[in-house]
Amino acid sequence: MTSPQLNRIRLQHIRCLLATAQHGNMRAAAEFLSITQPAVSKIIKELEEIVGKPLVVRQRHGVALTPAGAAFVQHARQGVMALEMALGEARDPEGDAVRLGVLPSLAVDLPHEILRSWRARGRHGPVRLETGMNPELLTRLRQGELDVVVGRLAEPDHMLELRFEPLWSEPLVVAMRPEHPLARTEWPAWQAPAHPVILPLPGTSIYQAADSFLGQLRSGASHDRLETLTIPLARNLALNSDALWFASLSTVKADIEQGALVARRVPGAATEAVGLFAQAQPGTSRPLAGDMADTVRGVAVRWRAACEHLGWDPA
Repeated sequence: MTSPQLNRIRLQHIRCLLATAQHGNMRAAAEFLSITQPAVSKIIKELEEIVGKPLVVRQRHGVALTPAGAAFVQHARQGVMALEMALGEARDPEGDAVRLGVLPSLAVDLPHEILRSWRARGRHGPVRLETGMNPELLTRLRQGELDVVVGRLAEPDHMLELRFEPLWSEPLVVAMRPEHPLARTEWPAWQAPAHPVILPLPGTSIYQAADSFLGQLRSGASHDRLETLTIPLARNLALNSDALWFASLSTVKADIEQGALVARRVPGAATEAVGLFAQAQPGTSRPLAGDMADTVRGVAVRWRAACEHLGWDPA
């Protein structure tokens, strides 16, 4: 039920308080809003009377938010953001692009499945696909530059203000040609001879697990490494040489299904949770983000089932 105080609040009240909080003084807020400083002071005083508590404290070099003011600003900012999103989608419900972030290791065939399901839901507006390392994608999601992210479970400090929903878990594998000398040998044979290896960039969880495994091999193991997030390059080398490609199962799923590559699960490497990241605060995400999240969930069910039935780890 709407409170009587809410009926008295105007958008101008909100804009003045947010500008004052952003700039730290009323003169800068007035310049930003193209009104006079006394007008800003008067409007904030009106808002304080409506709320029934002081929202700002005048200081020597500006103003500071009171605890009540900080709480009000937090929710007001979310409300203004939601209103802007509502206005944008009301003007062009289908024309605004939904922004999907996907890790490079997952951006091989998964986006195609997501896009196909998205169109099947009757959505015909543009989809903007962004790839990058996990921390980068999560930062952009937190800043509102992405709507949803399909990524891997991250460290707690990278998940602030975000919600993680597990979708499936997958192992780290090493992929190679079916004719590769090590394709069907026992793991002790991997101590020698040496073969070139392909890894993602340092800092990724796949790199850390693969590097740990390689470090356990005898000194005769290969130091001939290519470190890249460029999946087509890594795939081409694995298909046309004796290189060993360390990757997530999803990355090589299609090549395993087609028999172009075989994959061995890396000993000692834990499975990794792949999931859906979204804004944690209700009301901060656009309606398009919710629709895309539902689409990803449906695709994930089928994707997980397909990975479970793959004929991999032939040794």
